[in-house]
Amino acid sequence: MLRNARLVASSCLAAVLVVALPRVAEAQEGELDNGVARQQSRGLGLDVGPTLLFPLRDGGPYGGGLSVEGRYGIPLGATVIAPGGRVAGYIISDRGVGIAMPTVRVTVPVGMFAPYIVGGAGVGYLSGDGQTGAALLGGGGLMIHIGKGVAFGAEATYQAITGTELNTLTITPAIAFGG
Repeated sequence: MLRNARLVASSCLAAVLVVALPRVAEAQEGELDNGVARQQSRGLGLDVGPTLLFPLRDGGPYGGGLSVEGRYGIPLGATVIAPGGRVAGYIISDRGVGIAMPTVRVTVPVGMFAPYIVGGAGVGYLSGDGQTGAALLGGGGLMIHIGKGVAFGAEATYQAITGTELNTLTITPAIAFGG
């Protein structure tokens, strides 16, 4: 399963690079893409979504929960940098998991497509033995903006809490309205 997580993470990074590198090379003052994805990636953003957890070890438990992320997108050249924060609650093997962390999201909007990478570090809690540790997150996703204020997509991340058994791949589908 760790091999699968590495494959997902490297695929997300490769997709962002394939889209980003030509755009960064072409970007000149006044020539940046002003498509719907770029417009919707700027300013305040809030995502709420169901999350599925997949174990990264054989026989590991599956789980699910909810994540909430807020951010503020700041255009910077061909990208949009969005500092923010994420809180999440999951159930895995009859145990509760809580995560809170600051995050950074880097989006490379092109037309209606907004591929991005995201990372964060904060605090995590795993119930049962009351284990706490540093919560780590890294991954990426793709949002497809089909109109002003309407988008859908998905995110895949690696999440772990140090000193605990939580070491998982998460998949979060997303539908966004507003903006």
